[in-house]
Amino acid sequence: MWTSAQTPLLNAILNQLIPANHTKGIPGAGDIPVAQFIAQQAATDIALAQHVSSLLRLARSSAGGVTTDLVRQMETEQPEAFSALLTATYKGYYSRPDMRAKVGVGAHPVHPDGYDVPHETSEMMEHLTAPVRARGPVFRDPTGGQS
Repeated sequence: MWTSAQTPLLNAILNQLIPANHTKGIPGAGDIPVAQFIAQQAATDIALAQHVSSLLRLARSSAGGVTTDLVRQMETEQPEAFSALLTATYKGYYSRPDMRAKVGVGAHPVHPDGYDVPHETSEMMEHLTAPVRARGPVFRDPTGGQS
């Protein structure tokens, strides 16, 4: 989907969004096939394809190359396009079992087993629900008060 000139730009942007951590052996998003994932998504999502293309045009017109400042400019000037690319990047990166294992999340699928989530204590539930209970009922009686 991306041209040979656009792919390195996209990978550079992806590496700004999720940079590598060489100390921990974690690659950046542009160092693994996240661009391919985004291309697959964009093949069926015309809005995503347009957003990415728009951001790539902005990157190509930048004299300084892909930098943190350019990515901030993208976020400021094209927030909808930036948000779409960021979401697709996260999905492509963190959906990979090898990446989830590197960042400390189980490599197994979320379903059917799910992840271990500790239960809230009774005290915590009391604290969390206190504002709701103090507010009282805030619904409309569908029967109009009649049985």
